[in-house]
Amino acid sequence: MSVKKKMIIVTVIAVLVVAFFAGAFLATQKSADYYTQIDNDFVTEIPPHGAMNYRYTLSAYDETGGEKELSFETSRILTDDAYLCLKVAPFRGVITWAEVQFDEMPVTVQEKYCENL
Repeated sequence: MSVKKKMIIVTVIAVLVVAFFAGAFLATQKSADYYTQIDNDFVTEIPPHGAMNYRYTLSAYDETGGEKELSFETSRILTDDAYLCLKVAPFRGVITWAEVQFDEMPVTVQEKYCENL
């Protein structure tokens, strides 16, 4: 076997090993819950792709009260002032969201929204 073929085989094996370990790492990363309140002043219309027509960029809080600005896309304008739980995955960002009631959020998050009244 020529040296060139051996190099190609070693390169392919190395790429497969790296891909395997990257996949294993990403599979072990858990999503985190963040909570936000819809403010339709912060929605922008985007060129449609799939069913997504709108992008929200809002401040959100984790269960400890840590703040983070997050963006997510929707197919419709959401109810102003509604509370959402955002599932946020490492590297991928917001992967799902669901409306929640104020009393369903962690107390530390509820306190953040009470401060802003």
